[in-house]
Amino acid sequence: MSPHRWKGFSLPEALTVLAVACALIAAAAPSFALARREAALTATVNQLLGALHFARSAAILRNTPTIICLSANGRQCADSANVNSAKGWLVLESAGSRAVGGAGNSNLPLRRADLPENVAVHGSRALLTFWPTARAGTSGTFVLCSRRSPISARKVVVSQTGRPRVADAHTEDCAP
Repeated sequence: MSPHRWKGFSLPEALTVLAVACALIAAAAPSFALARREAALTATVNQLLGALHFARSAAILRNTPTIICLSANGRQCADSANVNSAKGWLVLESAGSRAVGGAGNSNLPLRRADLPENVAVHGSRALLTFWPTARAGTSGTFVLCSRRSPISARKVVVSQTGRPRVADAHTEDCAP
């Protein structure tokens, strides 16, 4: 009779495989972090783009001016002095024929969004107005930036006709 032999890996073999796996994971971790930041930025850009399309449609369907504004607190539109401290945006029906915003704005939001922790937004204006007539709106640009290094940025540009589009931005555009 032959002695019973165990089948499997020895301790040195298992430790070698574990060391190689740890080295591969450590090498890939920065790539995963970068991919995660890029995905958060892309998702935020798509969310803003959707909000702009929604505001444009709401203005036409409701036959009332609709605004989208940057917001520092999620309840009120930021004024032009605080446009760089925005933590999200609001879509609101405008009161009357003139878009209102700022600290006195008491309209209930049609839609609201908060920024992810590592994404910042800067706007060329505090708010944009979409009018009930097709192809009428306020032009403006929103720059969305990743707050961590390496910084990446994208622009959402709204034309005078109210059509939003995404464009690449330079990291210099991220300076408030």
